Amino acid sequence: MRTRQLALALALTTALFGCVSPTPYRAADTDGVRFGYTSTKLSDQLYRVRFQGTGRTPVRWIDAFLLYRAAEVAKEADAPAFKIVEGNVDASVLEGEDVYGHRELDLDAAVAVSPAPRQQHRQGDIVVGRAEDVSSGAMHRTAGAMPVFRMPPPALPKYQPPVYIYTPGYAPAPLPDRTILVELRPDLRSMDDKTFVTADVLDKLGPRIQRAARKDAAPKTPPPKPS
Repeated sequence: MRTRQLALALALTTALFGCVSPTPYRAADTDGVRFGYTSTKLSDQLYRVRFQGTGRTPVRWIDAFLLYRAAEVAKEADAPAFKIVEGNVDASVLEGEDVYGHRELDLDAAVAVSPAPRQQHRQGDIVVGRAEDVSSGAMHRTAGAMPVFRMPPPALPKYQPPVYIYTPGYAPAPLPDRTILVELRPDLRSMDDKTFVTADVLDKLGPRIQRAARKDAAPKTPPPKPS
């Protein structure tokens, strides 16, 4: 019974974390998850970059992801620079040491179960325990008292999905969904605050963006221990 309860609690915790966790840097529709970035080619020099995340995705994460994806698109097209002609991105994400990406959940800490200490009973008390404790000698008849058996706890009710009722005039908060229009530049002339150098963006954001691990990725083998 305890094993089944722990398994159920672990499964519910994992599912809940997947629904409310921030969206890392990943392509949309990867591993069956619709959140992430998409890039659409509109012409040889014009691309639309979009990022959609969960409600827990920080705004600065989305700024960094949009800017970094635009730089990746420019690099793939051999464009040394690109300009955001529609939409806004906070360029301050290029500075500092903030890391934008996936936050791991420590499931062992989230579902921590500690055994309950066994209570010590004085001689002459009525011992209360489980039926299987009789064979182990944990329960015994004391003078003038009969052993009392405690009924096992009831089984957990089956999980029922929540029912959401929306009243007129109420709507849930929209999920973060940002889009920018990017124009590729063939040179570094006519630079302004909307134009970015491709290599500069990749160098500054690349080490600080953590990509989501794919489910089909091979596990990393630990390095051999020195002899």
